[in-house]
Amino acid sequence: MVGIKNNRRAQYTRQVIQDAVLSLLEDKSINDIKVTEVCKLADINRTTFYRYYDDVFKCVEGIETEFIESLDADEDLKPEQAFEKVLNAFYNQKRLSNLVFVEGKTKLLDRIQQTVENSGKGKPQLDEDDQYQEVYMMSGMMAIMKQWVKNGMIETPKELSKIMIRIIFADNIQSLRDQIEG
Repeated sequence: MVGIKNNRRAQYTRQVIQDAVLSLLEDKSINDIKVTEVCKLADINRTTFYRYYDDVFKCVEGIETEFIESLDADEDLKPEQAFEKVLNAFYNQKRLSNLVFVEGKTKLLDRIQQTVENSGKGKPQLDEDDQYQEVYMMSGMMAIMKQWVKNGMIETPKELSKIMIRIIFADNIQSLRDQIEG
């Protein structure tokens, strides 16, 4: 099936290119990676690289897009299930997780946050306090995920999603809140 964009050979070649870029990102910033280096590591020629990507940035964007699409947000999921689904995706792609959370070498988190915000279109506008709370919670969740990746993903995605839910709902400090309000 030559000429079909998503045939097995094309998928394999794209994967080899993406793996090479991810490997190079472990030691370099995206700005310092040259197509020649990617081609050498992937054992392909430049023409093959340019058949799939315009440049290294487009390759990273493709990696991010595929990851986001793999999440396939389901609005019927409970919060714990949604967290677990995202955590499983990162758990299954440890190299990407390390680059996103520990190295900060991709814009994936920004794109995920933007996707979440865009999925809320048509929902009521949040008031100012709710907007701050949303930013606070998203930042906290990202920090928890970063620490999880940095620690070697010891907890399973299911365990970590339960931890995140407990923290978001402040289960461990509810008595302190009651004292303040009482």
